Amino acid sequence: MDDAGQRTVTNGTSRSLWSRIRRGVAVTGVALVLVYAYMVMTAGGADLFDTLVALDPRLLAFPVVATFLSYVTMSLSYEGIARAAGSSVGQRDMLRITLVANTANYVLPTGGLSGFALRIFMFNKKGISAGRAVLISFTQTLLTNLMLMVFIVYGLIHLVFSRQLAPMSVGIVTVVVAVLTVFLVVCLAMVYSNNVRTLVLARVSDLAARALKRLGYYERFARRAELFFAHIDEGLVFFASQPRAMLGPLAWIFLDWVFTIAVLYAAFYSVGSEVSYGQVVVAFSVAIVFAVISFVPGGVGVLEVALSTMFESGGVPADETVLAILIFRISFYVIPVLLALLLARGAFTEVDERVASEVL
Repeated sequence: MDDAGQRTVTNGTSRSLWSRIRRGVAVTGVALVLVYAYMVMTAGGADLFDTLVALDPRLLAFPVVATFLSYVTMSLSYEGIARAAGSSVGQRDMLRITLVANTANYVLPTGGLSGFALRIFMFNKKGISAGRAVLISFTQTLLTNLMLMVFIVYGLIHLVFSRQLAPMSVGIVTVVVAVLTVFLVVCLAMVYSNNVRTLVLARVSDLAARALKRLGYYERFARRAELFFAHIDEGLVFFASQPRAMLGPLAWIFLDWVFTIAVLYAAFYSVGSEVSYGQVVVAFSVAIVFAVISFVPGGVGVLEVALSTMFESGGVPADETVLAILIFRISFYVIPVLLALLLARGAFTEVDERVASEVL
């Protein structure tokens, strides 16, 4: 195929991806309107209106600032890991990559895989090989989950001893902690033990191959699955070989979680709700886990239900909960998505036929 023909195919595919992003934004927007319309109806319109009238608009700046700081610290963690891996990406470019990749996760229902693939592609455009890009993304994900566990355990202990959470909610959080603990223990064992790593990856790879055969996608995805597990193996080896280099990114990830949870905490503060930081930690951590594994774009509905259930079981009024969650959703999801669409459309239209057809 000549250059002109290749450009035509690439541009057509790029427009297709751009159309998917816009369609995802539209569908997500409609879903958000329906979800919050239902939540407003169940929360009681009069009480909600009184809470809204009493709100000081100046306080809404806090969740927006916390969102910005969360994205900055997240991008700095990626930058530190990339530097440790022998790659270099500028701060502004890394922030753009982080913003765009997260936008793909929010509006495309692939459980985080779209953002992962898009991030790898954008790293590749900066001269980072696919294997190294997967290594950077996987290492950051591992560190992020490790730090998430710290916040979950802290919040659980805080609320159990302060008796601010209903027994059923404590049980739910305990199950989540147990599952994540097993996952992280296995990951750490895979980092420091070649035998464990080989055994686990072989078992998971075998399960993936069986699932692909059962679903009829083995011929199409077998090679990519094999490469994916090879990159995971490379990432785990890298993590074990760079313990000191991981301290900086781990600190940035810690701050990322602090600011992310602060967005929700600031949202409750802006509506005058007296919610403890520990309660916010637990509610957010549990809700974000369910939102990610739900494969629903942006966790629309799932996040709201999980958060409202956790807060209302802790005695927070429904009107304050609904308004605070709405402020959080706008600050942490809607505004970043709109900024990504406004400032980084080129990042979506850069995706060529190979990426659009294979990884997205």
